[in-house]
Amino acid sequence: MQKTNIPQAESKSADLVAQNLEQLKQIFPEVIKEGKVDFEALNDLLGNYADTAEERFALNWAGKANARREAQKRSTGTLRPCPEESVDWDTTDNLYIEGDNLEVLKLLQKSYHSRVKMIYIDPPYNTGKDFVYKDNYKDNMKNYLELTGQDKKLSTNTESDGRYHSNWLNMMYPRLKLARNLLTEDGVIFISIDDNEVANLRKVCDEIMGEENFVFQIAWRRTDNQSNIGNIAKVKEYIACYAKSGSNVSVGKLPLSEKAKNEYRYEDKKGLFRRDILFHKTRGRHYFEVKTKSGNILNGPWMIKKEDFQKLDAEDGIYWTSGGDEQPYGKIYLSESQGQIPNDFWGIEYGTNQRASLEV
Repeated sequence: MQKTNIPQAESKSADLVAQNLEQLKQIFPEVIKEGKVDFEALNDLLGNYADTAEERFALNWAGKANARREAQKRSTGTLRPCPEESVDWDTTDNLYIEGDNLEVLKLLQKSYHSRVKMIYIDPPYNTGKDFVYKDNYKDNMKNYLELTGQDKKLSTNTESDGRYHSNWLNMMYPRLKLARNLLTEDGVIFISIDDNEVANLRKVCDEIMGEENFVFQIAWRRTDNQSNIGNIAKVKEYIACYAKSGSNVSVGKLPLSEKAKNEYRYEDKKGLFRRDILFHKTRGRHYFEVKTKSGNILNGPWMIKKEDFQKLDAEDGIYWTSGGDEQPYGKIYLSESQGQIPNDFWGIEYGTNQRASLEV
């Protein structure tokens, strides 16, 4: 039997620098001379779009240049299949890779470049504990580092370290850079984080992914209970979402909750509907006369244009309140609802760590 149609991860990593050079050569062949980039010629071609100013807005930290180079380095490791530890090796559609995430990301560049629709990352939160593996992940790292020729030591990233945030950014930068390469043009990446590094995460993602490709940031209540120690209880974390290309991504709608359905408490021959505001003193922008059922005249300001109001009226799309305060409202029917847009706060009803533990 043959292995399934999932791409086979290359055992050796791609030469990303050579790939970048080749892409630049395809666009601007005249700037490549004897295998090197002529930056003066490139600046001439870019004209006013070339930024040569000494001062500019940027996120900088100690070690950033090395972090960039780390993303470009080829891996000295290899991926070895383990059929004896696998389930349904010959027929499975799943691929589970165990190893140092930076080295694995490098090894996936050939086979999975621009092929991944969604990536979720739960990185170290930089809380001052062992920040390389946040979730108590155990591995014989000393042996792995010796095999890959990386004589590095793992250490706790404490706040007393003068490069507390720099250390975290140096760890994150190459991984985010390589992860972006794997995304399809309509792909997205979700990243969990807390208050310790959320500001730096947003800045570094703006640089790597592009500020225009930020989709949303969710504040998620992670715990049912709260501490009564300190000035304020910390009960939330964040989930940041970026797209490979924001113009290719749209956020879907959620099914209506029972609370939302209860708002459709009016009914006519077309079915249940809720009221839609047409008259608004501060948000309304249009002025025209509307005659009420009792003959009174209302002048606005209205939320819609006169011709749109007249069209609604002709199609029985206006609901009039009765009594002394006659007001027209639009009708939004339950049968035509496509759901509700998500909001950027997920409360207890979306699940917490305690509830997740009960389900495991």
